[in-house]
Amino acid sequence: MGGILRAHQKVYCLGTAGGVGLTRLAVLATGGVVSHDAAAALHGIEMAHRPDRHVTVRRNQARVAHPGCFVHRSDLGPSEVMRVDGIPVTTPFRTVLDCARALEPTEAVTIADSAVRQALVSSADLRDAARETRGRGAGRLRHVIDCCDPGSGSVLESALRMLLIEHGIRPAASQYQMRAVSGRHLATVDFAWPDLRVIVEADGFAYHRDRKAYLRDRTLGNACTLAGWRLLRFSWEDVFRHPAYVVRSTQRVIALAAGAGRSPGR
Repeated sequence: MGGILRAHQKVYCLGTAGGVGLTRLAVLATGGVVSHDAAAALHGIEMAHRPDRHVTVRRNQARVAHPGCFVHRSDLGPSEVMRVDGIPVTTPFRTVLDCARALEPTEAVTIADSAVRQALVSSADLRDAARETRGRGAGRLRHVIDCCDPGSGSVLESALRMLLIEHGIRPAASQYQMRAVSGRHLATVDFAWPDLRVIVEADGFAYHRDRKAYLRDRTLGNACTLAGWRLLRFSWEDVFRHPAYVVRSTQRVIALAAGAGRSPGR
């Protein structure tokens, strides 16, 4: 329920007791700009975690703090700030870069992939920024942008790809076009190791909730088997609640494929 919230001494604002109301409150209290994953949420960028409240203030501003809020210091240029619902917010481009420097890699990559997917930023611009950035956080930024995939179709795909990368089993290809011996297109799959004929799919409920999608999945599974491919499917619960199972299963099927006489480069 809406009401009057106290920003700081003698300063009040209208809002709610959570979400945008508290974000607006933090901005008023610090004189800053909403940033990082708090800004991503306001831009409608998808993520797999619950965002915190982040604001960025000027470097020369007196030391400020606000309960439950992370305060960052940076001199933002005019082109790096915009307004969303009347709230000053870092632009999508600056937001992705901030997240890449500050968040865990999987969280940051998921945000970057979503921003690219929604055409809020371009992958080319992100790569340019990563190449040119120096100083604190530059290495983290380059790692995140290197792990991004403009073809990623969902948060689940991004999270699954990062889980595999972090355990040394980076997919050889993503959004891979499977074809029959005749050259006929069979399917587009999430991740593949073509030399080993191994496929890993992110099995998101949003894409498998109707009869048509169910039949597509069965057809894909059969086509993979008939073409001599090994197929693994992992759900949201697998990736976020049982990551060790995902990693072990993928490592096992790759080892089985390699042991069957196929190896990378052949």
